[in-house]
Amino acid sequence: MKFKFETIKKDYSDFSSDKLLVNAPRTPAFPVRVASEIMARCLSLINRTEELTIYDPCCGGAHLLTVLGFLYNANLKQIYGTDIDENALEYAQENLALLKPNGIQQRKKSLQYHYEKQGEAAQLMALDSAKRLSAMLSNPQQKEIQCFKWDITSFQRPPFKDVNIVITDLPYGNMAHWQGTTKDHPTEQMLNNIYQTLDINNAIVIVICNKKESIQHKNFTQVKRLKHGKRQFFFLRPLFF
Repeated sequence: MKFKFETIKKDYSDFSSDKLLVNAPRTPAFPVRVASEIMARCLSLINRTEELTIYDPCCGGAHLLTVLGFLYNANLKQIYGTDIDENALEYAQENLALLKPNGIQQRKKSLQYHYEKQGEAAQLMALDSAKRLSAMLSNPQQKEIQCFKWDITSFQRPPFKDVNIVITDLPYGNMAHWQGTTKDHPTEQMLNNIYQTLDINNAIVIVICNKKESIQHKNFTQVKRLKHGKRQFFFLRPLFF
């Protein structure tokens, strides 16, 4: 994949899992620069780019969703994440809490307290990261942030509506795998459910998977397909019926 928007390499170390954000066990990390590039491409494919709703149906520890919540804070109004893994969701809730003004402020106070007591360099580095990330929460409007257990492969749609951007990194490889209800065609049922949550007039769905997968669905048309490293990205637009 050639970077179209994130053409300059930046320092994304504030998002590393050893500072503020936490990475759920057995959940693969997602490159921040790639995440930002994919999100920028999403915005270029929809009509309205403000007050958007984003949803990750397989959020795991929500590292990807939290990163996008910081980088594109001014564009987002609602941030939703679901997963079937209750253990991963504990990490997801901790990460997503940083996107709330009181959440990041509490983390800064905690880091300041422990640094004054212990004086460890790692604590000071984390505190500096917290300050920089806090400054990225430029949109004063209070956001709706929800994260809870849901099987996106079940025969029941999640309770969201008018979603504009769905971005999800499908379980694959040795670190993660499908645990949902539908074992034979989990991706098809996932897209069935996602379709019912979308703002059909202004929505794009990005499915991230390994290079062996082929993502197709009767309710979507593919508008772009990219490859980067071991991943490929399917950009799907919902069809009208």
